[in-house]
Amino acid sequence: MPELPELTPESFEILVVRELRKIGLDVGELRVHRRATLPEPERGYLLELKGVVTRPPWQRRALIACRRQQTALGRAEVESLKDHVKEAGAEVGLLFGTASFEPDALHAARDAALALLRVTDGRTAFDTSGWGTPGHYPAWLPAYCAQAVDGDVFGQLRYQLLESGQGDVIVKQLEPPPDSDR
Repeated sequence: MPELPELTPESFEILVVRELRKIGLDVGELRVHRRATLPEPERGYLLELKGVVTRPPWQRRALIACRRQQTALGRAEVESLKDHVKEAGAEVGLLFGTASFEPDALHAARDAALALLRVTDGRTAFDTSGWGTPGHYPAWLPAYCAQAVDGDVFGQLRYQLLESGQGDVIVKQLEPPPDSDR
């Protein structure tokens, strides 16, 4: 099995734009807002992109956080994004992470109307998607794919591969809770 290409900040940005456009969201006016190296134990980086995410008639100024790290993403990372969204003058936040998410991250994201997305390798995504026979990969399969993070009726985390035309899955997560003062 060939080794996966490194997920550099530049390739992470391309992945984010590709995955959002694939589901029907347009991403415009994108620029780097923050870049940081993460300390141990995360061992990775944070790339924040500021831009406009659109699905007519819906449009929001967004801060998109790209976290490549080894440890699971929890409440602290979500709270950090929430603070950065305000600081950046954005209206919504999307958190793409290469590690799994902890259940408390999902609860914090719902309270703040942030969308969580996990980046996984294309082969794992294909094997768990039902698209075809596991272990037999088509030539078009990308090295990395994104999955929306949500909870099932029992409160367990569920990862849903982003597919064409599913922009509402993300837009719904970005709407403030009904009792919010946002």
